[in-house]
Amino acid sequence: MSDEKYQIEQEIRKLAHEWLDAARRRDRETLDRILADDFLISGWQPDGRLADKQYYIEDCLRPVEIQEGAYQFDRWQVRQYGETAVVNCILDIHAIVDGVKWGGEALITDVWVREGEVWRVVTRHSSPIVRSKNDPGEAEVS
Repeated sequence: MSDEKYQIEQEIRKLAHEWLDAARRRDRETLDRILADDFLISGWQPDGRLADKQYYIEDCLRPVEIQEGAYQFDRWQVRQYGETAVVNCILDIHAIVDGVKWGGEALITDVWVREGEVWRVVTRHSSPIVRSKNDPGEAEVS
């Protein structure tokens, strides 16, 4: 892996962590900086609805009680195409939200675009990981 590719991958990983930390802290400024103006997220709202940047940020800022929040990314794959990077990883996230256990493992696909020297995410899709009945261990990512 070239130095430049390695640096880009590390930068995107860092931004992905900043994004989740900002959501946990209800940090509008950081969310606004990381999410592109035309950001869309799918796989998160009921009935397959898409959420745009404004809706997503407002939802992150809702005053809910969050306890024992923790997350971990695993199995990163970052592929760069010019000023665009497609990122796949596993996100294991758990919390108690308003007294109810929430979370699980999801396969994440993000698309990041470099605007000048800054990477911003333009879209995220998440899918719950469905485990084989024969193999309750790690989900396979190919």
